[in-house]
Amino acid sequence: MGLSMDEKERLVIAADALTSTSPSMRLTAKVLNYFDVAGKGSSLQTEVMAGVSTFLALSYIFVVNPAILAQAGMNKSAVLFATIITSGLATLAMGLWARLPFVLAPGMEMNAYVAFFVVGALGFTWQQALGAVFWSGILFILLTVTKVREKIIDAIPERMKSGLSLSVGVFLALVAFKVAGLLRYDGVKLVGLGDFASTRALALYVSLTVVLLLDRFRVRGAVIISILCTAGLCHALAIGNDPVRAAEISSAMFAGIGKLDLAASLQPKMLSVILVLFLIDFYGSVAKLIGLSMNTTIASTGKLPRLRQALLIDGLATTTGAALGTSSLTVYVESAVGIGAGGRTGLTAIVCGALMLLCFGLAPILHYVPVVATTGVLVFVAIKLVPARKEIAFFGRLDLVVLALMQLVVLFSFALDRAMLVAFSIYLLSDLKSGRRVQPALLFSSILLLIGVALQM
Repeated sequence: MGLSMDEKERLVIAADALTSTSPSMRLTAKVLNYFDVAGKGSSLQTEVMAGVSTFLALSYIFVVNPAILAQAGMNKSAVLFATIITSGLATLAMGLWARLPFVLAPGMEMNAYVAFFVVGALGFTWQQALGAVFWSGILFILLTVTKVREKIIDAIPERMKSGLSLSVGVFLALVAFKVAGLLRYDGVKLVGLGDFASTRALALYVSLTVVLLLDRFRVRGAVIISILCTAGLCHALAIGNDPVRAAEISSAMFAGIGKLDLAASLQPKMLSVILVLFLIDFYGSVAKLIGLSMNTTIASTGKLPRLRQALLIDGLATTTGAALGTSSLTVYVESAVGIGAGGRTGLTAIVCGALMLLCFGLAPILHYVPVVATTGVLVFVAIKLVPARKEIAFFGRLDLVVLALMQLVVLFSFALDRAMLVAFSIYLLSDLKSGRRVQPALLFSSILLLIGVALQM
């Protein structure tokens, strides 16, 4: 198979760098070799652009996470500090150690659960809630360092991995439609259609049109250009401006460090909270890691490399975040934006992680990139995650049923873990009906996920 012009160009640059006597060129060559940038079909420029694109797509978390956890009585400045430090360091670790283009930040599904259910409904203090987050991270770490993790992931049927990829795509599109006001949700429950002629909807249409046109003409940096252009439009037309005052860097930013209450986790009601936080984080991260890497050079052998390191970083990030003063961290679905922009290695995560840490200075200008400015890009990436027709052609009737049901579950529940439960259960019942040996890990996952869903009812 012949090499494309881009591939030839990358190989020539790599060869020149290796033979160069310039220290900077030799260092660049070592970096490119460590991350296998050419082998993944990427380039240094592409990785940098992908990292910036991902950062712009998720920068809203530094505004939204403090605002949500403030509802639990937490200081906004303290939450902002914990969010920046843990997200930045965890994402850098993902890039440097796991060498994967995924980013981590406090999960929106979990900070809302902590603020409105654990504290608001159950009546626990935010200190006790952080204790539960810490213990859920410990559970995550214990499962990751044992062979149970490998068995759970190996038990996922191959056809279901394509379903996970599509489910992540559907989830991304739903996030975009919800932010743009095309769909109305009451919490996580779909309640109807929204306004297709609103200014927020206009932002989505413009963003999607720009990125599709730029991608069609193979313009480098199509994703980031689309986000910036739409952000400019939003600013000019006052679209997506958040009236809530953003968190600020102040002397109170250290107020959440070490304030978690670990003893309260022994209460029966808190045990269920720990389990729910663990299940959402663990299975949600597995779904995103596998779903986003399918059919890309990230997992060229069919298996995601250094998955153990990626999950271990996730668990450590959650425990560290709890100690510093924020809710559970997880692999962010907006990692798809960087991957859609061509990011294939840990360099993407390193660039994004560095920008996260710079948020101590960038925080005041984050409002200039409202989350609605990224909606078209999210839909664009969702389209790219749809399995190829030739891949679906090999699906059996059962696989097609599972594929369809997973998407319906995501649509109506706004949750990836429930889509996994449906898929696991169907494949489990199929094995029982046909007399095939049931994989213990498949049964274990189904039971755990079922308990988690029941506890959230």
